[in-house]
Amino acid sequence: MLFYYVLICFCIVVIVQSEEHVHTNGPFRKIHSKFQIPSPFNCNRTIGISSNSLSVKMADLQVSTTHYLNKDSLDVSWIPLSNPCKDDFIGIYFVEIQKETGACDYVDYEFIQIGQNNSTWFMINLRRQLEFRYYSRNRNCNGNYEFLAKSPIVEPINYNEPTQVHLAFGNHNNEIFVSYVTNSNQIIPQCQYGFDSTSLHFQSNGTTITYQASDMCEGKANISGPQSFINPGYMHTILLNNLYPSTIYYYRVGNNEHGWSPIFHFINRAVNIDDEVNLIAYGDMGVSPIQSGAKATIDRVATRVQTNNVTAILHIGDVSYARGIGALWDAFMAQIEMVTSSVPYMVGIGNHEYDHVTGGDKDPSGAPGEGGFRPIWGNYGYDSGGECAVPMVHRFHSPSNGNSLFWYSFDIGPIHIVYYSTEHDFRRSSPQYTWLENDLRSVNRSRTPWLIVSSHRPMYTSLVVIDLVGLMLQLYIEPLLYKYHVDLNLYAHIHSYERTCPMYQHQCVENGITQILIGMGGHDLTYGNYSGTTWSLYHDIDFGYTHIWANKTYLTFNYYHTDDDHLVDQFHLNK
Repeated sequence: MLFYYVLICFCIVVIVQSEEHVHTNGPFRKIHSKFQIPSPFNCNRTIGISSNSLSVKMADLQVSTTHYLNKDSLDVSWIPLSNPCKDDFIGIYFVEIQKETGACDYVDYEFIQIGQNNSTWFMINLRRQLEFRYYSRNRNCNGNYEFLAKSPIVEPINYNEPTQVHLAFGNHNNEIFVSYVTNSNQIIPQCQYGFDSTSLHFQSNGTTITYQASDMCEGKANISGPQSFINPGYMHTILLNNLYPSTIYYYRVGNNEHGWSPIFHFINRAVNIDDEVNLIAYGDMGVSPIQSGAKATIDRVATRVQTNNVTAILHIGDVSYARGIGALWDAFMAQIEMVTSSVPYMVGIGNHEYDHVTGGDKDPSGAPGEGGFRPIWGNYGYDSGGECAVPMVHRFHSPSNGNSLFWYSFDIGPIHIVYYSTEHDFRRSSPQYTWLENDLRSVNRSRTPWLIVSSHRPMYTSLVVIDLVGLMLQLYIEPLLYKYHVDLNLYAHIHSYERTCPMYQHQCVENGITQILIGMGGHDLTYGNYSGTTWSLYHDIDFGYTHIWANKTYLTFNYYHTDDDHLVDQFHLNK
């Protein structure tokens, strides 16, 4: 009882980071400063947006093309104003947004510098018509924004272009999920595949789902608009089965009516204990450039995928940071497609995918209560923007041996990997705890000698912060991991890197659990004071990713910085 009394007292003064993570909309890769935001801080000065009072006239904007493919670059050009305001901007808009009153209702924007006459945009297929608009202020730049010019309408070449192609492991070693997005559910989704890129002799059909604003729990996610929910298109998924292990398959997705994707390839996972496995792992990425390290990370990972025969990528929570902004999901899925089309992308649940306060009847995890797991000692907030993991479970897939993406496990060669959720009840009386213990107990260590567990929030960190959730993970989960001889415990949430000795209950011990914080995947870094505790062997605050190589007797863990791809931490384990 004393332990819980102390925890309750701590709750009064808890200072663990709440991860507010306020950002502006930026799905078209425009870099924004929080001090330079037209909306809401200075877009609507005084009474609103005026019309037809500027004496300045401007010719229409020109575009390099009016039709584009997903991830194409598009140039916008104009004749510069002789005396622009310092916060003139060009925005990209849904065509139905009113020009005179909708200056703030952009999807993305860029401030215009003096003398600037062009701008390049990284386009994503939002399955709708768009246009660029130029806004400037009246009253010698002290008044309200007024519409000056627009571009021709720009739109995708193919609204049903297969985009956002990604892979995930199925229930069995011979299965792979292949998923993609289009604008239609009228045609059965298909995947053609084979052993050679010129001979895709096999074909499988799939299923189609989508979600609406009303399917999510609360807040911004329930509101339709360019900076909140937008139609996500239709998510198509095909399950390929009877695949040979460690075999290259070439494939494409789509159909004859709407068109096909490019031909991609993947190597099905190893199943033999004698096989070697390469994994990439990180957490807390988000969309570039909103999260400043995201592009460098995914670019480095893409190089590893091309050169290292990577078996899977583990992204342990805080995936897109969309938080109710639908276009950011499209931007994130476009950002990762260059790796997810070749390597299974296995995701876990973080606070920015799941945490919500109300709308519990729509929670796809089935957690009881309006806001799910919200103990007095937790700092579970409104971090998903009301999404409550609905986009996640529609977009990504996993084996079905647990509870959807919330907790599940799978084998790769000599490794058994377990995902569990720190956003859900993990106490001994919970269904998740029961499942986790049963899964750990069932692992055949003669078949998969390595055991890796992943979740989002950290069990240990030497960052000087009061983290009650971490203390409770130590109380409930750490004994379970130690009992079943877990080798690595991976987590994120704090945006830095840290590795411990093999440890148990704050002590370095033989046959202990190596705890590794890998939250440096791209989101703004977490700076602070580190205590220098004896169990912390290495930490730094930099963007990076980790690479795990293993065979049946040997495991090597590498941590790389993304700015120069320099190896900065490494350790080895032996069986």
